Amino acid sequence: MKPRNLFLTVLYLISIFSIVSQESLDEVIVSSPRLNTSFSENIKSLTIITAEEIENLPVSNLTDLLRTQAGIEIRSQGVEGSQADIYIRGGTFDQVLILIDGIRVDDPQTGHHTLNSAIPLEVIERIEIIKGPSARVYGHNALTGAINIVTKKYESNNSKLTIGKGSFNYNNLSITKYSSDEAEQHVANFSTKNSNGYRYNSDFKHLQFFTHSSFLRQGGSLKFLTSFNERKFGANGFYGVTNAKDQYEETQSSVVAVSNQHIKNNWTFKEKIFWKRGQDEYIYIRNNPAVYRNLHINNKIGFSLDTKYNHKNENISGFGFEFSRVSIQSNNLGDYKRTIAHLFYERKIEHKNFTFIPGLAFSNFSDVDHFLYPGIDIGYKIRNRIKLNFNSGYTYRVPSYTDLYYNGPQAVGNKNLKPEKAFGNEIGIEYFSSKFSFETAFFIRKSENLIDYVELEIGDPKWLAQNIHSVETTGLELVSKYKYNIGSNNNKLILSYSYLNDNFVKTVNSRYALNSLKHSLNIISIMKISKQINSTISYRYAKKSLGEDYNVLDAKISYVKNKFNFNIQGSNLLNTNYYENLIIMPKSHVILSLAYNFN
Repeated sequence: MKPRNLFLTVLYLISIFSIVSQESLDEVIVSSPRLNTSFSENIKSLTIITAEEIENLPVSNLTDLLRTQAGIEIRSQGVEGSQADIYIRGGTFDQVLILIDGIRVDDPQTGHHTLNSAIPLEVIERIEIIKGPSARVYGHNALTGAINIVTKKYESNNSKLTIGKGSFNYNNLSITKYSSDEAEQHVANFSTKNSNGYRYNSDFKHLQFFTHSSFLRQGGSLKFLTSFNERKFGANGFYGVTNAKDQYEETQSSVVAVSNQHIKNNWTFKEKIFWKRGQDEYIYIRNNPAVYRNLHINNKIGFSLDTKYNHKNENISGFGFEFSRVSIQSNNLGDYKRTIAHLFYERKIEHKNFTFIPGLAFSNFSDVDHFLYPGIDIGYKIRNRIKLNFNSGYTYRVPSYTDLYYNGPQAVGNKNLKPEKAFGNEIGIEYFSSKFSFETAFFIRKSENLIDYVELEIGDPKWLAQNIHSVETTGLELVSKYKYNIGSNNNKLILSYSYLNDNFVKTVNSRYALNSLKHSLNIISIMKISKQINSTISYRYAKKSLGEDYNVLDAKISYVKNKFNFNIQGSNLLNTNYYENLIIMPKSHVILSLAYNFN
């Protein structure tokens, strides 16, 4: 499909849908460390994946869920999220920050592990995707955006058992327990999945535990969160080394956090104590670890305090502080420690139809440098449901330990790397109602000292980490959601399109950063065929900067009867031959699952 025809098709479809919804999100409070706001008053580039969409989309893990969103690219090196890299608006996998209920779960070893802390879909209430420079709100690594996963808070007692079977000898078991009363809410999940794999040495075994407890009290709440995620998988051709067919890897990610919130007069206080542990064992030849083996263990412990003050004139001030201690022990990278301190300030000012949120953040790294980065968000309400937004800010990323110190058969780090820096601007317009929503955004990001692995000479087997030339990225995003009825059945149509252009002179052969999705189109149809039957069709078109393109069609049909829920999920139904991260993706495959609810 030609780019011009693709763009005209998108505009035509939007013009049809705009004559008439997504479920109302007006009451949803968008999470923020300091300045929580309702969805309708938000002035950032924000996408929310609702619980309804999570339930109906033909996906079974967070990785595949995120790839359905505009401006997000997932480059998988396996299936079911065994190992995948996430990119927002053409950035790199090291430039995206993941949070769970506001808890940072970044990995200091490498951004390859950003998604290792993904939690089961069964415990997710919604996902908030904040695009654009977000470091002044969330801290380092949110250079191109941040994704906050909000867990479920059930107000009833319920249990759910799910079993699944699929292609490539896929097996899945999940047990979820929800319980609550007037003062407490609890969610717990255990899940495991495994498969022989769709090609040689692509098998996997996943194990997950997750708990979340909330104790409500007058004027506040106390919350406990624990998460453990273990993955073991064959890594045939991973990390850009297509001829290394016998690689093997095991990863672990653990998170423990305690958070407290209380309100006193015009003040709101949020305190968090958190611990994050990551472990990565890599074996070059699976059945002969003595040839080459890496073991990395990192720990991060810290605390944060965020406060909000409501002024008498309805303006709001936000202050924040975070302190953390990071350490890594590795037989390849070495042993290092790092102390990180962040200071944040934001002010929300409303004047007539305008909203201004200027902000400033300061970060200090004991082994790198200190950074000061300002930014501002401006919103103008044209009409009751039409908003014009402008966002501008500086952001940065410090090199990961892999960038600095790795020494392997295919890649070498560089201890002289400089931190990445970027300055971004964005303008967008939004319309939303009970039946239809539409948003579009145009953005430009100027990045300096972008870190990537490059091939210095053709045929050189090793890639060297370097600060490559500055890159200017421009892009356009369109997202539309339309809710309609056929009889008494509620249906939804979601359309999203994104365009990216990287302006740089290609003097090096880049390994990761410089082959973004130039065009990306997603069309999702969620239909309720009858009282018991739901169906979803998801179509995705992608064209890379270097020219290759592909079409992927997925579908899901569910049948609900009393306490049972049976569904069939089909992926790549067009049998498309395509690659992600130089890894060929599986042809058509299916998953059958049966869930039983114990009320």
